[in-house]
Amino acid sequence: MKLRDTIKIVTRNLGRSKTRTILTSVGVLIGVAAIVTLISISIALNRSVVEQIESTGDIKVLTVYPTSFRFGGTMMRNRISNNTMKIIDKDALKEFEKIYGVIVVSPVYEYSGLKVETGRVYSNTTFIGLEPNKIREIVGEIERGRYLTNSDKYSVIVGSKFGETFLDKNSDKESIIDPYGKSLKLTLQRGFDGKIEKKTYTFRVIGVLKAKGTQEDYNVYVPINTIITIREWITNSTINPESTGYPRAIIKVKDIDSVNPVTEKIQNMGYTVISIQTIINSISNVFKILQFILGGIAGISLIVAGVGIVNTMTMSIYERIRQIGIMKAVGASNSDILWMFLLEAASLGFLGGVGGIILSFILNTIITLIAPFIMQGLSLKVTAPFYLIIFAIIFAILIGVIAGYFPSRKAANLSPVEALRYE
Repeated sequence: MKLRDTIKIVTRNLGRSKTRTILTSVGVLIGVAAIVTLISISIALNRSVVEQIESTGDIKVLTVYPTSFRFGGTMMRNRISNNTMKIIDKDALKEFEKIYGVIVVSPVYEYSGLKVETGRVYSNTTFIGLEPNKIREIVGEIERGRYLTNSDKYSVIVGSKFGETFLDKNSDKESIIDPYGKSLKLTLQRGFDGKIEKKTYTFRVIGVLKAKGTQEDYNVYVPINTIITIREWITNSTINPESTGYPRAIIKVKDIDSVNPVTEKIQNMGYTVISIQTIINSISNVFKILQFILGGIAGISLIVAGVGIVNTMTMSIYERIRQIGIMKAVGASNSDILWMFLLEAASLGFLGGVGGIILSFILNTIITLIAPFIMQGLSLKVTAPFYLIIFAIIFAILIGVIAGYFPSRKAANLSPVEALRYE
């Protein structure tokens, strides 16, 4: 029997029992729509979370911490024995610089909760201390002014949105200023010998960075030795990073592909590394598990739909036993009958698969439109990737073929004599 003839017979048989065909395909349709929609939502959520994380900083920047430190209340440990303490000193910084893919390394000293004033406004900010000669590669391009140099002590460069962080001294209302060229007055106090001492530092904004669209646009960068000097005055003690180590170091790599290899090498050296990419990898792994679980739950409905196909094909065989006998009598082989019924079962799966894709497209569009209203303005673009659509259709056809195999084999093995005598 030619394939063209088989297709004609299958099309005619499906058309004769339209209601049964539609109802059987609807079972597959619901299963496919559930799988595609749920996985699409998971992919969209993953994409949205990743975009939010990427907006917090440069993905090519790694932050290196000593042997162990607390991150979000959790103690992070390195891969070396807990008895091996690793500090970030000059030797460690030199080792980091030798790693392939590393562009620049700088130790970091940070001072948060600082109140700086200029004119009638003030801002609560954090000073990030970096090595002046390394700052160009780390912070990005300058829009106005210049970078810090080794000769600078009380100079700062700021992110493009630092001027939006100020409040009026009298009313505490938001006040936007142009920080370039402004003097920022910082007044600190300490308790010493039962007395309160105050000291005022004046910093000048010598540069404003180009906008990055990340949290770094609000940062303030100062020479690292200036931060150490200020901390020494506050604590009334000498700080020696060579003996105690730096709190952390910043490493910038040449491209995104270098992030994971460099992270792996530094971790193997005994340090803890945190980067946007490592956070993204962890979150993506969680969403992959979620996609697997959601796909499995939705797949149950496809299995139920497969039972419906078995029932439909079995009923179709009983209704067409005489037809099968006639076809065998005029020369149709067992394989011809088998392929005819398998193609019919596959068609039921295909129709349900295509219908499921159309329904999932409608559902994804609706979810995309209502997401900002139910998720506090969070944009969620739910779209099914092409590979998922192809997989869903193939899976639906496969379910149809598997479900229809045994009924089809039963039809193929019918005796032509008994089939012709069947009433």
